[in-house]
Amino acid sequence: MAVKDTVLRALEEARGQRLSGGLLAAQLGVSRAAIHKAIGSLRADGLVIHAVPGEGYYLDANDDSLTAAGVSALLDTAHIGRELLVVPTITSTNTVMKEQYLDRAHGFTLIAETQTDGRGRLGRSFVSPAGTGVYLTTLLHPTLPVNRIQFVTIAAAVAVAEAIEQTAGFAPQIKWVNDVLMQGRKLCGILTEATIEGESGTVNSLIVGIGVNLRPHPAWSEDIRAIAGALHDFGTVPRRAVLCAAILSRFERAYEALTGGHEADLLDAYRARLCCIGKDVTVISPADRYEALCIGLDDEAHLLVRMGDGNIRALSSGEISIRL
Repeated sequence: MAVKDTVLRALEEARGQRLSGGLLAAQLGVSRAAIHKAIGSLRADGLVIHAVPGEGYYLDANDDSLTAAGVSALLDTAHIGRELLVVPTITSTNTVMKEQYLDRAHGFTLIAETQTDGRGRLGRSFVSPAGTGVYLTTLLHPTLPVNRIQFVTIAAAVAVAEAIEQTAGFAPQIKWVNDVLMQGRKLCGILTEATIEGESGTVNSLIVGIGVNLRPHPAWSEDIRAIAGALHDFGTVPRRAVLCAAILSRFERAYEALTGGHEADLLDAYRARLCCIGKDVTVISPADRYEALCIGLDDEAHLLVRMGDGNIRALSSGEISIRL
């Protein structure tokens, strides 16, 4: 790791405290001149680092830089996010992950400050301009059977909801399958895609894309504002590095619950945030659209709905619209 990255990690870990150049040099095993050069390089990258004569360096409390070293310093993971790439702009983190990085290690994560061609579920676009959100994709090499892959999406939804509660100060809900909501407005998009080995039909890798709205997009129309929300609308907007690290840390925890035989615990956390239980919903699928009452979630993560004739149907795919 470059000296400037190790300096940034030290400053992140000590945020709120001043670190002298001599202390940094001793901790990192480099010269004070190397520390001074690294601080200059970090400032050139746009980080706001203050220097107090006789006391040392510290990161500005309002600094919202998004760097790999800054996120890494805040991570609580063994694998996910331990190899990180942060880029200022990209077409789509999911698309580029599939095109360029499928050979990376389990947990490799790509983060972008803006996407020019962000994608959502069912071929929809995901508007992702700079300064209004965080956009990341994590690569997984799962050991799960194919019929358990949908649980990874559930793990991601739980992780995002928990990370928002941890960093923004309010508790969002989840709309089946993977929309993270607050007061009926969508805060987050999650897109999970698999690469399949042609002959065996086994899953080679999964990529999990997550986009969270931090602030309303100025170009949102009134129609979009009615269904889309941002953390700014409901609570504190965390620093982007803090939110990314929280999402990745929570995601590893949820994913390990799934792979470690604690599927029931993951489903309990998911059920606790589902906003549709006990509500009338409109079920939407490519072949059908009908009204039903949502009554629960089974152990296969299928949504249980009661039809007008009293019959119960278990939904494994599709979407629902909730009557608010």
